[in-house]
Amino acid sequence: MKTRALLAIPLALLLSSGAQAQQWYGAISYGMSTPVSDTKDFTRGTSWRNFGVDLVAIVNPNTTVGVSFAWNVFNEVTETVSSIDGIEIAGTQFRYINSLPMLVTVREYFGTPGGARPFIGVGVGPHLVKQRVDVGLWTVSENTWHFGVAPEVGVVMPVGPTVSWFADVKYNYAASAGDPGRTHSYFTFNIGFAWEVGGNSF
Repeated sequence: MKTRALLAIPLALLLSSGAQAQQWYGAISYGMSTPVSDTKDFTRGTSWRNFGVDLVAIVNPNTTVGVSFAWNVFNEVTETVSSIDGIEIAGTQFRYINSLPMLVTVREYFGTPGGARPFIGVGVGPHLVKQRVDVGLWTVSENTWHFGVAPEVGVVMPVGPTVSWFADVKYNYAASAGDPGRTHSYFTFNIGFAWEVGGNSF
């Protein structure tokens, strides 16, 4: 029930904003990510398996609100002996983390509409984190819901009347959850395209 309430908040905020907004855009992105903190302790190295989808309402020429969904995958193969949930694990381990943030976003844009526009923003909402270790025939897994935030900086550049490309850097932080409690954090570096519906070019 609590999870359903968390998922309903982003949609309710977007719809209430969209009732007044005349212009929308959808966006898709692809990127790389770098784990830090507890995430790096479990899976090291850069990942190239990251995708995102955004639905955004333009409130005014400098401000947007929306919802953002992403899928970020980390994996590592290691033979380091480790303890997971009180179990000592040795041998070749295949470690995976799938992080799925579902966020309400607010972004503020600078510059002149129709040109290159730097922006800053923040996303807030639940993160579903799926963590798994495969060793031989054995699997140890844990799925946890976290409350998270994701500040970002980027730039958007129109390439046509209703199409723009963008690039951004985002820091995802998911607060402690599960037993034992773990935080999850990572940087993502993304590029993507946005398609506008209604109004003039943003």
